[in-house]
Amino acid sequence: MALTNTDLLLVQRGSTPQKAEASVVASYVKGQVNASDIEIASGSQLGVIRVGNNLQIDANGVLAAVIPAGLEYQGVWLDAGTVPTGASNGDFWVWDGGNGVTLSNALWGNANGVVVSDGDRIFYDGTTFDVVPGGGGGIVSVDGTLPIVVDNSNADHPDISINNASDTADGAMSKEDKAKLDTITAGAEPNVAQNLGYTPAANSGTVTIDGGGTNATIPVATNTDAGLLSAADKQVLDNLVSSPGGVLSVLGGDGITVDSTNAATPEVSVTFGSTPNGTPVTVMPYDISMLAELT
Repeated sequence: MALTNTDLLLVQRGSTPQKAEASVVASYVKGQVNASDIEIASGSQLGVIRVGNNLQIDANGVLAAVIPAGLEYQGVWLDAGTVPTGASNGDFWVWDGGNGVTLSNALWGNANGVVVSDGDRIFYDGTTFDVVPGGGGGIVSVDGTLPIVVDNSNADHPDISINNASDTADGAMSKEDKAKLDTITAGAEPNVAQNLGYTPAANSGTVTIDGGGTNATIPVATNTDAGLLSAADKQVLDNLVSSPGGVLSVLGGDGITVDSTNAATPEVSVTFGSTPNGTPVTVMPYDISMLAELT
């Protein structure tokens, strides 16, 4: 049964029991809200509470939270003199048109004339717009700097990804590149052939690479192209005397005199007989022909 104002209650005043109507007791309690004998409620103590911000009590004494309209994010808004068209109850925008800007359009309704700053929320409740300052507590948008890429096509769930690296741009390493790096020996250098070998042959030679790669064949030299020294050419060189290039020296025998003053072109003379004083006489061809005519 519900308690009424005329019901008599048994109360104790000091050590003496008393009777009092419910209305009298209620009036006393209401007047003692701030008295020390009525505790203020806390996390560990039951007691008196007061209605704070964003809370309200209806006529039936029901406490409820005040949740402003604006449950559907529509993006940023930049124009103080223009109102979003086609707005529906629950839509909201984030102001990004600068700080200290006054909304100036009668269609803003309650928000007309309100000074806004970047990050403020503009809510629409189906009839008028209201501004909630401070930027709220959610992320408005996500931007990325390459190689990070952001897809904001779904504003509530932006998709963030990283581009793969290329020869000209930084990025994420693919699993294939990672596997390749794992196979490289520590300290290895690029473009350095390892474990080279050489296989000789009569008219060519082959450079081999142990462990993979393309073998290279080196041909023998020709009259026009450099190359390997063939076995036959090696034998020719072995048969040459040192410093080849022509006659090294000329020696004179009987009747032959050699003047090697110019080693490159020594002069050879033939002598025949001698004069009475012992000086050799050089015989020239025409002298020989004259001697032939003697009888």
